[in-house]
This record gives sequence, C-alpha cells and structure tokens, in this order.
Amino acid sequence: MPEPKNTSDPEAGAPAKDKPAKDKGAPADKPAAEVVKQPPPPPAEAERIPRMALSVGAAALMIGLAMVGSGPSDIGRFVALGALITMIYGVHSFGRLGAPG
Repeated sequence: MPEPKNTSDPEAGAPAKDKPAKDKGAPADKPAAEVVKQPPPPPAEAERIPRMALSVGAAALMIGLAMVGSGPSDIGRFVALGALITMIYGVHSFGRLGAPG
C-alpha cells in the first residue's frame, strides 16, 4: 500500500493548502503606494533660531575650550562663557516650543 503524502510540508512537493501563496511584490499589509518613503519635512521657522543658537554655541564652546586648554587665556574664558549662555538659550527656546504634533 502506498504511503500518503504530507501536504502540510511545502518541501514534499505539494504546496500546503492552509497557507496562502506569497506575493514577491509589496508587503501584504500595505499597498505599494504606501511603501514609498517621503523625505522628512523641513524644520519649522520657529525651530530655526533655537537650532542656530545650539549650533553656534557648540562651535564657540569648542573654540573657547581649545583656547583655555592651550594656555591661560582671558579671551578663551569669555568665549566659553558666552557659548554656554548661548547654548542655554537654545535649549530654553526648544523647551518653549512645546511638544511636536
């Protein structure tokens, strides 16, 4: 008497009847139009000033610390202090914007 074939094993030759055929295209849960990623939106005008303050403050702080680290420098001390104040302003401004959305 011949042995019955195992129909649940796809490797046995016959495809499984309880599993749907897989499509090699877009994911099954999303249409092809939704798979395309959109570029991120540009930052809002309100975020421009705090971002600039943080960028300038970080660069000035690195310069001020380099000046102070290379030797005693009164100018480097004031540059580093001004940079820290600028960064505090930038962080404060971001906090005042509120939660996104």
